[in-house]
Amino acid sequence: MARTIKKCAAIGAGVMGAAIAAQLANVGFETILLDIVPTELTDDDKNKGLNKESEEFRNKLAQDGLSTALNSKPASFYVPEGANLITVGNMEDNIGWLSDVDWIIEAVVERLDIKKSVFEKIEAVLKPGTIVTSNTSGISAKAMCEDRSKDFQKRFAITHFFNPPRYMKLLEIVPGPDTLPEVIQILAETCENGLGKGLVHAKDTPNFVANRIGVYGMFCVIRVLMDLGLTIEAVDELTGPVVGNAKSASFRTADLVGLDTLLHVAENVYEGAPDDENREMFKAPDLLKQMIGKRLLGEKTGQGFYRKTEDSEGKRVILSLDYKTLKYRPREEAKLASLEAAKEISGTSGRIRSLYYADDIAGEFTFRTLTESLIYSANRIPEIADDIVNVDNAMKWGFGRKMGPFETWDAIGVSESVTKMKEAGYQIPIWVQEMLKGGKESFYKREAGKLYFYDLASRDYKEVPVKPGVILLPSLKDREREVAGNKGASLIDIGNGVACMEFHTKMNAIGDDIVNMIIKAADIVYRDFEGLVIANHADNFSAGANLYMILFAAQEEEWDDLEWAVKTFQDGLMKLKYLDKPVVAAPAGMALAGGCEICLAADRIRYAAETYMGLVEVGVGLIPAGGGTKELLLRNTEHLFEVQKEGVYPRQIELMPFIARAFETIALAKVSTSGPEAVKLGYLRPTDKMTVNRDFLIEDAKKTVLAMNMEGYTPPRPLEEIRVAGENTFAMIKLALWTLHEQGYATDHDVTVATKVGYVLCGGNVLTDTKVSEQYLLDLEREAFLSLCGDPKTQARIQHMLTTGKPLRN
Repeated sequence: MARTIKKCAAIGAGVMGAAIAAQLANVGFETILLDIVPTELTDDDKNKGLNKESEEFRNKLAQDGLSTALNSKPASFYVPEGANLITVGNMEDNIGWLSDVDWIIEAVVERLDIKKSVFEKIEAVLKPGTIVTSNTSGISAKAMCEDRSKDFQKRFAITHFFNPPRYMKLLEIVPGPDTLPEVIQILAETCENGLGKGLVHAKDTPNFVANRIGVYGMFCVIRVLMDLGLTIEAVDELTGPVVGNAKSASFRTADLVGLDTLLHVAENVYEGAPDDENREMFKAPDLLKQMIGKRLLGEKTGQGFYRKTEDSEGKRVILSLDYKTLKYRPREEAKLASLEAAKEISGTSGRIRSLYYADDIAGEFTFRTLTESLIYSANRIPEIADDIVNVDNAMKWGFGRKMGPFETWDAIGVSESVTKMKEAGYQIPIWVQEMLKGGKESFYKREAGKLYFYDLASRDYKEVPVKPGVILLPSLKDREREVAGNKGASLIDIGNGVACMEFHTKMNAIGDDIVNMIIKAADIVYRDFEGLVIANHADNFSAGANLYMILFAAQEEEWDDLEWAVKTFQDGLMKLKYLDKPVVAAPAGMALAGGCEICLAADRIRYAAETYMGLVEVGVGLIPAGGGTKELLLRNTEHLFEVQKEGVYPRQIELMPFIARAFETIALAKVSTSGPEAVKLGYLRPTDKMTVNRDFLIEDAKKTVLAMNMEGYTPPRPLEEIRVAGENTFAMIKLALWTLHEQGYATDHDVTVATKVGYVLCGGNVLTDTKVSEQYLLDLEREAFLSLCGDPKTQARIQHMLTTGKPLRN
């Protein structure tokens, strides 16, 4: 059996099959995408001159699936070029291609008979050692492979991806009765390290882990909603971000999944789990049956619990379903006292606890739905998974929740909540009662920097496994490895002579604390360490500068203080750039504005696949002034100076196209939708490398620092002779802006801001090919930034962004 998977195939080019193929291609796997041959020619096929033997006709379903993946929103591919690794075909003409692959993923319709037929065809062409898995969301592994050979059964398992596969971290691995341990090991390594998945090891039970508990919870929500007479939108408020769940909450999620799909999953449990103590809960509520009967299925039919439409002025509006009449009406604001009080509480745990013990209707809703879900989750161990860690991870990674059920139970207090549950007549799982009687008051505990979970089998705590290659900064802090720190940032010793600078402000917004730590960290690393990593575990690396601070200083006309703050930030990043030890930034999530500039100051960038990077300052009427404008100029022209080293005089190369690229990127506030796209936009260099699974990002960045030292690190020298385009190119930029303004594509203020960007990129009003220093360009950035801060229209844009979270065109 091949220990390394190099080539893959996806069978079934529907939404999931094509998206799985896209993710395989994203991370570099050559992938075959097959589907059935269409039965009949369409009029469009005939107009193209196709017949039933035409390759284009026979591969149409696979090609359509690939096209859908290419055009999907959110994007399935990191960059469109990823599709070049996918070869489309059909199950009749190209089944033989499967003899050349290492891993085949079946993703056809959820019918056992069809899946069995596919596996029969696949087995006929398999090479020895090929692994076959199914993407089923709930059909038994045993049932799917029972008619296949023993050898097939040994190499068969379920790999259940969640939709969309690129973005959802969860992958449930379910072995069949005879699956070899090494097959599971190969799949685990490939999916975790290669595809970036979080693995949950589930058992071969109906709907596995996440969907089993998730659908139960959804049906609880529907029943309590109707019992209490709450509105759809009120329930989504109560089950959304306020309790650490995704913005789609309950009913928006149901619309995205599809009500028919939801019902199918529920029926699968009802039929397949006759001993489930809450089996009747999986019978579809009458409301769901009525909605399905009226084709109110959610996104796929354009209407479900919500419907998107337009008002009389043509503006997009979202209507909510009145479940009593099955008619749509304008959404109503949820006016619930305990909900509003919870929103003011800091931290997910505190908000959940507040709602759970509230004595109004919102509290009753939270108490009933959460209690039933917690008890159901506890009763499923060890039926669906061996421990609470797998269950918690499944619910977090599969549904975008901040906390799993057992983490949530700890948040509300296990002993206190059990007392309340018993008073309400609920039956507490025996093992939970035994845990409490044994003096263990929580499902998790943290000691000496290590996290432990309560294990049912041993009736004691076990350490939560930490995979090799995962660095957890909070754990290192608990073990007193913090070297320096303030309210906004910390410097932590991560071993082997490498330090890590971590930000921990809200959205990791950059203020005085972070800037001071940048300067302090550079001094400490210079003296005591071999290199520096800049990283954190937050959802976003950094959303940029603290706009409140900038707006306040501008409105109070504290220009000296503002200039000092900008100059200090510039100096700090220049100190990082020219530190005589390697500096590696490790962004993930949003790395915007100042957050992007911090990355640009590093020697190397080890980026997560899901990195959304951009210099977005123009959106609030400013320009990048922490060195971002300068750095994008350098990154777009540095290859020209490599040419100079080869003996070609740089005057022979016109700078205008390269300046134009940098100008367009900044002036349009382009943000990458992935790490690889950030390379295309010029924020990252081709020499910067990607980590698909963010869990390993800090370790990979640390290894990059160590590798740079092993190779013999030579720090860069400040640039004193940067060739700039000068006034002629600046005049061309101004002409282009005038044209856009005259055609109505740019406002007066857009032109003002973009002119400042062009001025800095061209080196100011100097002659073509003038040579300037980095400090000269930084001075231009700072001057432009301060002048824009004094513009009332810029201040209005900042205020609008802080109030609404959206840019203003004025």
